[in-house]
Parts: sequence; C-alpha cells; structure tokens
Amino acid sequence: MVPLRDATKRVKAALAKLGLTPEVSDMGWDGDPAVWSCRLLDGEGAGPPMAQGMGKGRPEAARTGALFEALEHYLTGPALFDPASLEPVESAHIVAGPLRREACGLLLARTPGSRLACHRYSPLGAGPDIAVPLFLRAPWFVETHAGPLRERAGDTCDYGHLMRYSCNSGSAVGVTAAEALLHALNETIERDALSLLLIRAFLGEAGHRPTVIDPATLPCDLARAYAVAERLTGSPVHLLDITSDLGVPTMLAYTAPTSRHPHRRGCGTSLSVSYAAWRALSELVQTTLGETLSRSGAPLRVGSAWHADYPELRACGRFDLTDHLRGARTIAYCHAGGVPGHPRDQLRELISTLLAHGHVPYRRVVAVLQGQIVAVHVIVPGLERFMLIIDGNLVLPGPRGQAFVRRGHAG
Repeated sequence: MVPLRDATKRVKAALAKLGLTPEVSDMGWDGDPAVWSCRLLDGEGAGPPMAQGMGKGRPEAARTGALFEALEHYLTGPALFDPASLEPVESAHIVAGPLRREACGLLLARTPGSRLACHRYSPLGAGPDIAVPLFLRAPWFVETHAGPLRERAGDTCDYGHLMRYSCNSGSAVGVTAAEALLHALNETIERDALSLLLIRAFLGEAGHRPTVIDPATLPCDLARAYAVAERLTGSPVHLLDITSDLGVPTMLAYTAPTSRHPHRRGCGTSLSVSYAAWRALSELVQTTLGETLSRSGAPLRVGSAWHADYPELRACGRFDLTDHLRGARTIAYCHAGGVPGHPRDQLRELISTLLAHGHVPYRRVVAVLQGQIVAVHVIVPGLERFMLIIDGNLVLPGPRGQAFVRRGHAG
C-alpha cells in the first residue's frame, strides 16, 4: 500500500500537471474524525465545474481525501467531456445485455430507436465488453443545458423519465488501479445495501427489525467517533449493521428526521468491519459539517408533487426509521476475522464474492495521470440504486429489490 504522505505528493503533482491548484480548508471542527474540503482552481483562478470535494477521517487522511474527491469530480465531470470517446448505441441493444437488470431497463426498452452515448466497459471476470450509457454515471449529461453535449455525442435519447436514475455512484480515484477499483466497488455495494434497507423497511412486510450496534461495546476509536457524531448532530446516533446478502460488511450511522431538519446519515462498506463502521461514523460527521456547502454534483432532484400519490415511496424518501428502531435487534460490536491487507487482495475477494452471487462487475478506466493516479468507474448490473429516492427522485426498485419485496411478503 502507498503511504499516505506519498499519496498526497502524487495527487498534488497530478493536479499541478493538469494546471490545477487545490484550495483546501477545514470545516471548522478541530477534532477527530476531521473533515476538510477542497476546491480546484485553474490558472485564471476559476473553479472548473464540479471540481470540489470533501475528505473525512484522521486529519491528514481527511485533507488528502478532499484532494482525491475534488480530482475525481473534476475527471468525471463535464470539463473533460470527449465525444470522440463515446459511441451512440441503440437502446434495444443496451437492454438486450446485462443492463436489462437495471431499474431503468423497462424505461430504456420503451425508447425504441433512441441512440444513447455510451462508453465500453470491460468485465472484471470472463465475458465480453458491454456498452454503458454515460447518463447512468453523469447527472450533468442529462441536464437541460447539456443538450449541445448530447448532440456532439450523437445522443438522441429523451431523458425526461430516465434522468432520475442518473447518479455518480461507482466513481473513484486511487494511487493504483486496484485501489481505485476497490473504492468504487465498495461504494457500489454500499449503495445497494442502503437501497435494500429502504425496500425492507418501507416496501416489504411490516415489522422489519433493523440490527443496531450497542454503542457501549464499541472500541475506543469508534466510541470517540460515535460521541463526536452525537455532539455535532445534537441527536441520538444509531449505528446499524445493514450488510446485505452479499455478506460484505456495511454500516449506517443514522439520525432520525425532526421538525427542524431531515435525517442525517453516513455509510461505510469494507471487508473490515471496523473500517466500515469508522467510515459510516466519519461520513455522518462530514454530512453534518458539510450541510452549509453547495450541493454541486449531487444527484438530480425532481419535484415532490408525487409524494401524495405514492405514500410508500414518500416514506422511503423521508427515511424515518423511528418506529423500526423501537423494535431493533441490538447486538454487541464484533470485529470478526482477518482482512487482506493489500487493496489488490481485497479487490480479488470482492470480485469473487460478487461473481459467486451472480453479479458481474464491469469497469472503465476514465483517466491515468502522472504518479500512477487512476480514475475509474464501475457498474454492477442488477445491484440496486434505489437510494436515489432519498434525494427526491421518483425511482422504483429494480428486479433485485422487487425480489426482496416479494420475499418479505412471502415470509
């Protein structure tokens, strides 16, 4: 693994090569976990679109994380849009392949003759490449003012109903390809687990009992992060184990909505239980401290007029687990088993787990920069992104989520 100090030097050198200067600042909290923000400035002192990010964790790691996230958003944003790297592919061809398992597959099937701008993705396993529409990972590509970009790419699709399924999930930057892919897959699995929690709690059979970690059993570093989260949110914090059927440890640090603010959350996924919990708690701290910042680059939102017509989906969007937590299963924290130390070995284990459950991950290398900095995007067709409903998007679960609903009602 690359030492943190070396990673910092590499990312700064890569930014300098791109002609970008990082402007890094803390979020006004002198504690641990710390939260830092970063925005990138070009030679004229202007900020390219989406070129900002946040980092969390130990102070040095938080500063470096902010640099990497700002670079990730820059590399995957509109500033480097290259129509020559895209190919227009008919929707019928797209849904004939693995992407038919996506929640938006039915909507794509209803756009016969449409051509969508796609990149080629390679499987992390055996099989052919697939065409993946850019809109799935790039909300900026379906915005109204991006019409000229779509025209340059030969994209003729009307994204009126599809745009709500667009999000930047699965993008990551690392000092090696293995590290970037590991981060991207962990995020994809994390979003799937959060989506399944929503489905079980609000669309499945009544009486779902979430699993909550007893805070009194947390080790020192996690107990400290838990106390910081409660102090900053001013609310009781619940650390939930939301690990899905994939078996990859996933944690949710959560505060319920009140009359003053919506719910707050932080999620973490890792083969290490302790690191998953640390990421969840530190992300909750980041979410709370970052509420005053611009939400540039956040998933697209749609109007909430649909709330009255779909009360179950409205409940998903509000994400109020108060009633469910009254009957929660409380368990002691347990850090079980060893975890491969090298990102390459962890990546291999994640890929094997996904393949064993019938989910083939696909990847695209977005950029390779000086110092071996690599930006990637991954997609695992069929894993849920229903969590988009929390951001106000009227989305439905895909086949995987629908199967969980049926399973719940069947007992």
